[in-house]
Amino acid sequence: MSTVETLYSPVGNNRVGGLRRQLGETSPQQISIWRAMSAARRFDIACQIYQIVLDMIRASERRRHPDLSDEELAWLVTRRIQGNPNIGR
Repeated sequence: MSTVETLYSPVGNNRVGGLRRQLGETSPQQISIWRAMSAARRFDIACQIYQIVLDMIRASERRRHPDLSDEELAWLVTRRIQGNPNIGR
């Protein structure tokens, strides 16, 4: 398996199941906190987390590939976020 294939391969056989195994059990207290939040607040937190992940991936890929143009970097980041090495140019 190539580096690109490894990068985009799902965790285990199922991405969600693999993620659940990595994160472990959700505590009842954590569930209660999330349920007490408004949908707007949960969405805001999700957007913030997405932006943090996007910034981290962008910085990581820029360090690994300093010679890429901004457009090439954007496509590389998009491929990683989407989990599809064939997206884009």
